[in-house]
Amino acid sequence: MQTTSDRIAQRMFELGLQHKDLVAATGASKGTVTNWISGVNNPTGKRLILLAQALKTSENWLLTGNQTPEFTQVEPWDSNTPLDDDEIEIPFFKDFSFACGGGSIGEAIANETRKLRMSKATLRNLSITKENAVAATAIGDSMSPTIKNGDTIHLDLARKKIKDGKIFAICHGGLFMAKRLYNLPMGGVRIVSDNSVEYPEIQLSAQEMIDQQFEIVGWVWQISSLESW
Repeated sequence: MQTTSDRIAQRMFELGLQHKDLVAATGASKGTVTNWISGVNNPTGKRLILLAQALKTSENWLLTGNQTPEFTQVEPWDSNTPLDDDEIEIPFFKDFSFACGGGSIGEAIANETRKLRMSKATLRNLSITKENAVAATAIGDSMSPTIKNGDTIHLDLARKKIKDGKIFAICHGGLFMAKRLYNLPMGGVRIVSDNSVEYPEIQLSAQEMIDQQFEIVGWVWQISSLESW
């Protein structure tokens, strides 16, 4: 069950805010903000109001979890709407599979016209450059329940070195997919699905990785999911 500190951390991540940003916005001391984030105590009074404003949500949601976290008005926009000062656009692929196998990922990115808007601060906090940030639609249920069919996954194309257990977007045999990767001796790789009952893990040697056109596209650093009614 989420606590107030969990909801504060959630909104900080979603908005790309740091500890110092909440200190500046609320006028509270560093120690007080640390206590809010760690769950030692909850914000109250005027500080609660200022914190909710900084996190673009309501005091009620912060304390109880009731109501949607966003309460600010959503302004209509389209491709002609100017970017805000803290916004950038990144390529958004509805189907990335065509770039796998014999295709060129770099060429696919250059030619993609669909875009997603996101905060510069979010990328900056994760040390992701605009040039290496892309988003794509996940297809299939092999990573369910972590990633569901139709979810949007955000990738950092620069991070391709395997860290055991991290989720990466890969091309394998001409197919685009997201999987957990693990290192094997002699340069091999374990490819693991969260839905392991239906999708058993695959192990490839270094030579099999070449033969089967295995390529790491990038690290999956965020998963955006929408619930169906």
